[in-house]
Amino acid sequence: MGVSDVTGVEIVDSLPLVKRADPNNLPFFDGVFDLAFSAHLVEALFPLRFAGEMERTVRNGGICLVVVEECGGEEVDAIAGMFRKSMFVGAENVTLIGIRMTRIIMRVGVSSSL
Repeated sequence: MGVSDVTGVEIVDSLPLVKRADPNNLPFFDGVFDLAFSAHLVEALFPLRFAGEMERTVRNGGICLVVVEECGGEEVDAIAGMFRKSMFVGAENVTLIGIRMTRIIMRVGVSSSL
């Protein structure tokens, strides 16, 4: 498994791999990505708008994946609920760079049942 083309965005330039972009107004057409990933959703100034932009730029059937500080139950439901055009696939506690986190996976194009 691999990737042939990756686009990274951040609020500050980190050339050549990452371009500057506003996560609340991504400069991409609808449905151009297979996957969107963020480790900063809950830190966003407008997290609902950020989640909506992730969904907008991911094709139907694609994945929105976020990692947040370790959480469960109601917190996972609240985060998954931000993805209004997606279905909750799953959540799992993981360790990233030595920090306990929760990975939340949403599939775009299917209404959430939460």
